[in-house]
Order: sequence, then structure tokens, then C-alpha cells
Amino acid sequence: MSFELTKLHGHYVGGLVLPGLEPGSTGQQSELLAFTEDRIRARGVGEVLVVYICHPEVGWNAVIGSRCEGLSELTIGDSLVRVPAGYFARFVPDGEHSDPVDDVWHQVEIAEKEGLIERAHREEVAVIGPSGLTELYISLA
Repeated sequence: MSFELTKLHGHYVGGLVLPGLEPGSTGQQSELLAFTEDRIRARGVGEVLVVYICHPEVGWNAVIGSRCEGLSELTIGDSLVRVPAGYFARFVPDGEHSDPVDDVWHQVEIAEKEGLIERAHREEVAVIGPSGLTELYISLA
């Protein structure tokens, strides 16, 4: 397991909302997320972002979409979320699991259990490249 600490600049992500989708390999491998990712890629998007957002009263939701500059770039029916600037732990597959999505989420679990990171449980971002390779940016406390 290896990860790097990185600072992300604030940015917007516009896309479709999946209510109740929690961060983790199970949610990211769901059929509904795959279907939604296909809808976003049909727009000509190469890199799909999944932004997990936790609201204290309703729990986790996700916005599946792409980076954008603001409201003017949204498609009808899209929502806009802002990922604030901050420090994140960046995880990439290291080959310990046969499935790259399981691999990165497993690394997050281990890093958290071993006290190497303290998750803020704010915006967490999965970046799915054109080849399907997933990078995770986990918000730090």
C-alpha cells in the first residue's frame, strides 16, 4: 500500500446524482453507477469523476460527472457540486487485488485502520480514467 498526500485546488463537478451511494468498492461497482458512468461518457467525456458527499441528515450521495467551470456548462438535469480546496490522500491501484477498484478502496481501509490517515468524511473523489483505471482522493481531517 502506498499513497501520497496532495493538495487539490477547489473545482466544480457537474453531473447526475445517485442518492444513497456510499464511498467504497461496493458502491463504485454497482450497476447503477456503471449505467450512469456510461451516460456521462456518451457526452464525450474521457475522465469521469464520482464525488461522494455526506450530509448529516440524509447520509451519502454521489455526483457522477466531469469537471466544469460552472452552471453554464451543465446539461439539463445535471447538478453541480464544488470540491473545496484541501489536502487529500491519493490512492492508485498497486496490484494487490485482481480488481483495481477493490484494490484502491482496500488501501484506504488499511490506511485508516493503521492510523496513517484520518478521513474527514467530506467530499471524496474517485477519478475514473478513459481506460477504467480509478484513482481515489480521500479528504483528510
